[in-house]
Amino acid sequence: MQLFIGFDVGGTHIKHGVIDENGNEIASDEYDTPDNEEAFKARWKKVVEAYRKAHEIVAIGVSFPGHINHHTGKAAKAGALDYLDGENLCALFGELTDLPVTAENDANCAALGERWQGAGKDYKNFVCMTIGTGIGGGIVMEGDLYRGSHYRAGEFGVLPVGSNGEPMHEVASASGLMKACSRALQLSEDEMPHGEELFKRMESDVHLREAIEEWAHFLARGVYSVISMFDPEAVLIGGGISEQEKIYRLLDKYLERFEEWDALKVPIRPCELGNQAGRLGAVWLAKQKLARSR
Repeated sequence: MQLFIGFDVGGTHIKHGVIDENGNEIASDEYDTPDNEEAFKARWKKVVEAYRKAHEIVAIGVSFPGHINHHTGKAAKAGALDYLDGENLCALFGELTDLPVTAENDANCAALGERWQGAGKDYKNFVCMTIGTGIGGGIVMEGDLYRGSHYRAGEFGVLPVGSNGEPMHEVASASGLMKACSRALQLSEDEMPHGEELFKRMESDVHLREAIEEWAHFLARGVYSVISMFDPEAVLIGGGISEQEKIYRLLDKYLERFEEWDALKVPIRPCELGNQAGRLGAVWLAKQKLARSR
C-alpha cells in the first residue's frame, strides 16, 4: 500500500496528513503558518521527517494558495504567504526532501479531492465554488482540471455581481455576508451570531432577512454566470457556509428568476470533505504524477 503526505497550506494554518493510495487518512495534524520563508521551510521539513520515521512515504502533494504553474512549480502569487511570491515551489521543496513533490493551487486541489472522494465522484464535469473570506474555485472538465492559460481559472471572486458592479468576493463571500448582517443588526462582527443561529434569526428580523436575501441574490448571479460559461453537470459549494441548508433554497429562489434558468439548470450541492479536500486533492495529483514517472 503506497503512502503519501498531503499538505494544505493556508494563510493561518497548515494542515497535513498521511494518506494512502485509496484516499484513507492514517494520521493528521496542523500548525500555525510561519511568517517568513526560513521558518516555513524548517517546519515543513520537520513534519516530513517525522512522518518518514513512522511510515514508508513515496511522494508528497502540496495544496498551496495563489497562481501556480503546475508544469514548472513557479508561484507567481502565493496568496497570504507573500514571502514566497515568485518562488519555484518544486525547487524549494526539492531542497528539503528527496521525495517527489507536487504543488497545485488550493482551490484546484479541493475540487480534485471532491472528485476523488467527495461530492464530485459522480461527475466528470463540475465546478467547485469555495465561499470563505473571498470566493475561489476549481473547474473539472472531463475528469481533469481546467487551469486556464495563465493558471488563474476559477477566480470567481472577481465576477461583478453587486448592484454597482461590486465583485463577488466583496458582496457574495462569507465575509461579505457577515458585513451585511452586521450593518443590518447594528452589531460589531465580534458580536454577531454565526452559522445556523444567524439563519434562524432572519425569520424574525426583517432587516437581517433583507440583508441575507440580498447576499443570496448576489451569490445567485455569480453561480448563474459560472454555469452559463462552463455548462457543468453540477456546482459544488464549499466553505463553512455550505453547511447551511437555507442558502440552497435562497439560491433556487433567485436562480428561478433568470430567464434561461430552465435550460441551464444543474444540481447545486454542498461539498462533502470540508478541510480535508485540499490535501486529498494534492495527494491525488502526487499519485498520478508518480504513476506517470514509472
